[in-house]
Amino acid sequence: QTSKDTVVFFEYSTDKGEPYYPVPNQRNGELYAKYQKMARDEEGVTFVGRLANYKYFNMDETIKNALELFDNVANTTIQQE
Repeated sequence: QTSKDTVVFFEYSTDKGEPYYPVPNQRNGELYAKYQKMARDEEGVTFVGRLANYKYFNMDETIKNALELFDNVANTTIQQE
């Protein structure tokens, strides 16, 4: 997108229609627990970010989450060698 003006966009979570991010409720909590188990069973795969945590993160929180996960994976790999 190219514009000489500023573009502002807002997203809001909702439990109506197709939500952009998981809405924190019991149903989604149960669904997340199933996803966590499936993720743990995937050997050699690491999930990170909004969908991996099944919740909304601001972009700075998303990046922090990814960097912390990288540090944890890197430290675990070094300790195993």
